[in-house]
Amino acid sequence: MLWFATGANVNTIKKNISIVLKKDIDDPEVHRIAKRIFINWGKNIADFLKHKVVSREKLKQRISVDSFKNLKKGLDKGKGVVIFSCHIGNFEWAASRIGVENYKIWGLTLFRKSDRTNKFFESNRLLKGFFTVYVNRMHHIFRYLKNNEIVAVPMDWDSTGTSSKLFDFFGKKAYLPTGALQIALRSGAALVPCFVWRDKKYTHHMVIMEPVELDHSGGKEEVIEKNMKIVIPIMEKHIREHIAEWELFHNIWLD
Repeated sequence: MLWFATGANVNTIKKNISIVLKKDIDDPEVHRIAKRIFINWGKNIADFLKHKVVSREKLKQRISVDSFKNLKKGLDKGKGVVIFSCHIGNFEWAASRIGVENYKIWGLTLFRKSDRTNKFFESNRLLKGFFTVYVNRMHHIFRYLKNNEIVAVPMDWDSTGTSSKLFDFFGKKAYLPTGALQIALRSGAALVPCFVWRDKKYTHHMVIMEPVELDHSGGKEEVIEKNMKIVIPIMEKHIREHIAEWELFHNIWLD
């Protein structure tokens, strides 16, 4: 609430909401949802700080999952899985929830200037079997996939600053990353949508969807365009349904 009161990032969040709901940025409902997003983000931070004291079994109790069989279906191909998601809910805990089932999962992460901060994130994640791969070492991803492991990559914001292109998103032009898609196309890995949201005060629900049937026909740019048209509606559906948990503090829109 203090962060919200400072006004920092508030207009960015309100802009996201107004575009999704097709409402004016000053609409009272937009303001109400924006405040809820900051509260939910605060809860996610609190959850992450409690990571060391929440056991693997307790984490399983906190996050119900539907359905691991889709993840197994992707791994059965033997070429790894690229999970794509958005900044919805407690995505850190979602990846950890997969890790505690003894799946080898890596999360693409920004490399921070502070070594202590990087080590803090790495150690917290490792407690639950969640490994870190930094954006400046993305080439390692193909080795992990070759070992039939899992890599999680967000598709609503380009953390690398190099793989975003303009696409229609909620009826507006937005810069969306194509990295997860390109990695899946190049490696042959299954592309699996996965989303998490808070269903009660202390519990979450995660859905792992069936692997996306990718279209490999055509030139490189044509293939990306065609498959992004498959992926984007999946993202839009979950963002729309869980707008109060879309914690994207970045402006992705073409102004």
